[in-house]
Amino acid sequence: MTNYPKLYLGIDNCFAIKRWVEPETWIPLLKEIGVNYAEASFDNEIDFLYSPQWYINDWFDRLTAAEKKYDFKVKSFYSGYQTYRTAGLAHPNPQMANNLVDNFFLPVLNKIKQRHCSIGFSVHTYPENVLQNPEKFYKVQKEVWDRYAKLVNYSKSHGNTPICVEQMYTPAQSPWTIKSNINFIRYVYALNKGPIYTTIDVGHVVGQRKHRFPAKSEIIDALAKQIKSNDLVIWLGGNETYQLWDELLYNNDTLEEKAKKIMISMAKYPYLFSNNTDDCNPYKWLEELACYSPLMHLQQTNGISAPHAPFSKENNEKGIINGKEFLEAIKKAYDKHEKQPLENMPPIVDEIYLNFELFFPSTEPSRVVIEQMKESVAFWREFIPKDGLTVDELLAKL
Repeated sequence: MTNYPKLYLGIDNCFAIKRWVEPETWIPLLKEIGVNYAEASFDNEIDFLYSPQWYINDWFDRLTAAEKKYDFKVKSFYSGYQTYRTAGLAHPNPQMANNLVDNFFLPVLNKIKQRHCSIGFSVHTYPENVLQNPEKFYKVQKEVWDRYAKLVNYSKSHGNTPICVEQMYTPAQSPWTIKSNINFIRYVYALNKGPIYTTIDVGHVVGQRKHRFPAKSEIIDALAKQIKSNDLVIWLGGNETYQLWDELLYNNDTLEEKAKKIMISMAKYPYLFSNNTDDCNPYKWLEELACYSPLMHLQQTNGISAPHAPFSKENNEKGIINGKEFLEAIKKAYDKHEKQPLENMPPIVDEIYLNFELFFPSTEPSRVVIEQMKESVAFWREFIPKDGLTVDELLAKL
């Protein structure tokens, strides 16, 4: 019998940045909007990079008091733009990367270890010179993965806080494909049997389409088109391949011969490509990785951009994220695991928190922000009317 996960609806309080900046203000607001759980973004005035210890201690005391007062719970924390906008754990200076581990991550894990919550990050980006050198890329990638493994190992003996790494949509922020995410989770788990998980963001599938590994026929068509119009229309990956393309463009080789040489060059950089259309499909991500994603981020998207848009009637008419299809994909993931589990992976999760991660321009009036947050929650309450039900129970109600 398949053990399906319980689902909970929550909100990442990033929407409240610079508007509702204290637990005493955003917690009652989230209750009014219609949720009982939150993901606290470090961007909303609790960033460990620059906050002094006295402030951090005071903030957590106030958070606990507000949770008790409003019968509310922060179930996860997530890193913000301060760390997202850096090379982070892939910093070219290893001392800087290790400093981030010792003076940012470990203090965070120590502070939240007794809260029985999860933590999520997006804190590494591979610089261009690393991406353009396969040998260097794999070396740096191993160093990054080893640093995450160090965090997991530390967490095992300091509260056992589940750690998630958010799936992204560009080669510079690998793991960014389904396959690379599975490889990453496997690698970390194999080192010390400590699990690391992913955070599936349903909007983070837009860049993979731009970075597909083209078929030979597509390369031939693109060569012919550029010869006529000087318009390059496909992704080639490494700079070496682009240089080869320019050299081959007007030489005497046939288009077939040119395409073969281009494909050989592209094959040297497999990490710069998504390999099939599944990587561009949010429901395929769910079907393959929902079992390993205790935190998920919700946003409406048209599949072309990831604006972290609310689930308003207007956005839903153009968007590709549908509640019923979303739940069905999660159920498929657990059915698939029951029949044919992935090997050498950590334990599957039995609870999944679905957190709205919605962004609003600073010019948007606060009342409009609240209205669109309420509309988003109301839309999803059609599919998750009650928190804590399993995905099969929720589907049976539809």
